[in-house]
Amino acid sequence: MEIFDSKNNCCGCSACEQICPKNAIKMKPDDRGFLYPVIDNSLCVECGACKRVCAFQNGYEKNRAQKAYAIKHKDFNTRMTSRSGGVFIAISDFILEKNGSVYGAAFDDDFSVCHIRTTNKSERDRLKGSKYVQSNVKDTFSNVKQDLKNGMYVLFSGTACQVGGLKNYLKNTDTSKLYTCDLVCHGVPSPKIWKEYLNHCEKKYNGKVTNANFRDKTLGWNAHKEAIWIDGKKYNSNEYAYLFNDNYISRPSCFNCKFTNLDRPADFTLADFWGINNILPEFNDNKGVSLLLVNSSKGAEVLEACKKDIECFECDLQKSAKPNPNLYMSSQKPKDGDYFWNNYEKYGFEKALNKCYKKVFWVKLKIRIREKSNKVKRIFKK
Repeated sequence: MEIFDSKNNCCGCSACEQICPKNAIKMKPDDRGFLYPVIDNSLCVECGACKRVCAFQNGYEKNRAQKAYAIKHKDFNTRMTSRSGGVFIAISDFILEKNGSVYGAAFDDDFSVCHIRTTNKSERDRLKGSKYVQSNVKDTFSNVKQDLKNGMYVLFSGTACQVGGLKNYLKNTDTSKLYTCDLVCHGVPSPKIWKEYLNHCEKKYNGKVTNANFRDKTLGWNAHKEAIWIDGKKYNSNEYAYLFNDNYISRPSCFNCKFTNLDRPADFTLADFWGINNILPEFNDNKGVSLLLVNSSKGAEVLEACKKDIECFECDLQKSAKPNPNLYMSSQKPKDGDYFWNNYEKYGFEKALNKCYKKVFWVKLKIRIREKSNKVKRIFKK
């Protein structure tokens, strides 16, 4: 039995592992750290459930985005500790107030990223902020199914491929109390490289990582710098951000994404509201604004219930979506292809990071110089 013919056609959502009636499938990392299903042929009965459940290859239940909103949570601390405007907290509060469960990506004790089940606000707060690493969903699909069977309200948040995989897994389950939230995803980096980077920081700053933040909003929402705390002391950098933003460490399937469109698998789609200055400039204080796409009637009902906790303005859907390229196209593989991975396999992480960081730094510096030069020329023309 083969589930996929190429790594370009597996997003690692683990629906195949969790649906296997014989527990014949285990998600295991390849040499680059990405999880793929591995079949134990001594247990497999070739029922085909794993192939049928694959949303990446077989398609998914689609909800056409209906409306777009610019949103900020009214509580300033909630917004500052969230990735953008904090709308996820308002939505998840709605579920928790119904004694429901909320699933999403969180840091584990060793700062690996995995999906967890939460049932109170303190646990839920571990889900705040984007994690620029592919999350291991573990057994959360089966846990969602059990919660629904127990009559609970459930909110599941994740990448669109994870949500698509979950919904295919739940096809024969009553999902009337399930609410889903997908993300406008740039691509999922390798968990192995994330661990390598943490080790790099510990060596560089001579201590132990005690906290991590992929986007330090104390520098402003528009700043693209991560923050790493070593023994409680914060250090800012853009080394990992450069690798992530330039797609050097993304999963192969991210360059072949099936979800980069306005036909979403979830009730809500969340993103940073890039382009807010061209649509609603007075709403931007550089502390974060969420773009929320409402894709279903269930989503619209929840948004209405959340309005007591948020500032919310409806915006033109097409204009709002345009500054988020991953709503209409996959991330592009770097022009130099596997430059990072080739260096990583040959020289190790430190040299591969250094080579890629310098390469991206000089490219970005040239762009900034060109932009400033063009600005000066425009001024003198006036």
